[in-house]
Amino acid sequence: MDSSKATNATQSEELHLQQSDLGKQIAALQLLSSAQFPHTVNVTAEDRDIWNEFLEFQKKRQHWISWRRDQWKTRHAPHINALFTNWPVLETPRLQLRLLQEADVPDSFRIFSNPTAMKYFGSKLHPDAEYTRDQWVNVMISRFKLRDAAPFAIILKTDGHFVGLLNVGQFDPDFHFAEMAYIIDPEYWGEGIGTEAVRRVVDFLVRDMKLHKIRASVFAKNVSSKRVLEKVGFKQEGYLCDDVLIDGTYVDQYLMAFISSEN
Repeated sequence: MDSSKATNATQSEELHLQQSDLGKQIAALQLLSSAQFPHTVNVTAEDRDIWNEFLEFQKKRQHWISWRRDQWKTRHAPHINALFTNWPVLETPRLQLRLLQEADVPDSFRIFSNPTAMKYFGSKLHPDAEYTRDQWVNVMISRFKLRDAAPFAIILKTDGHFVGLLNVGQFDPDFHFAEMAYIIDPEYWGEGIGTEAVRRVVDFLVRDMKLHKIRASVFAKNVSSKRVLEKVGFKQEGYLCDDVLIDGTYVDQYLMAFISSEN
């Protein structure tokens, strides 16, 4: 998973620092330290070098982001640009599927810290909400901004309750292929929530994004999830033995895929 964690606040601060003279800033900080905080450690030459390296890294990263956005304008089809400019909220009779938000950290942590929910998800339990925020929510939000993923929060229409997450990622540059993964709060297992959410997102990916193939992998023992995918139209394409190591045990996986005849 891409671990890019750039935020608007960081970018804003970076631009401010890049527009200022670094030497004057450090001198001002030293003066402030001696005048108001006499016990503050002074900035050293090594600190200056590290800070310069950091600014150079940020400058290169901003250049890369600008280059990628320029590529979008020429490479991505008009319907892809339109979708990422005004991403829709998807609906089903019972569900609302909207983009993941930073405010979803507590609900996401509730699910990612549940051993039952995480049994077949393929990653360790989240130790705290801060981990969920830094290692999942903010990462997925950043990936969406780079058009690398589309993280959906699954919400019940009746009471607005957050009941799961569905992520679509690994888009190829021309948006023909993608991968899907989802996790549902165990309290709502057996109610068809997963099937309803997956079916609606697949329909969106095929009809609106015009994807040709959607992939998903399922642990061999996760029979219910495999059945969900099959109900929606996924077919088994492969079976990988000892493909993942979970809690010291090698686990087999099914390779599933939905192929559109329209695109």
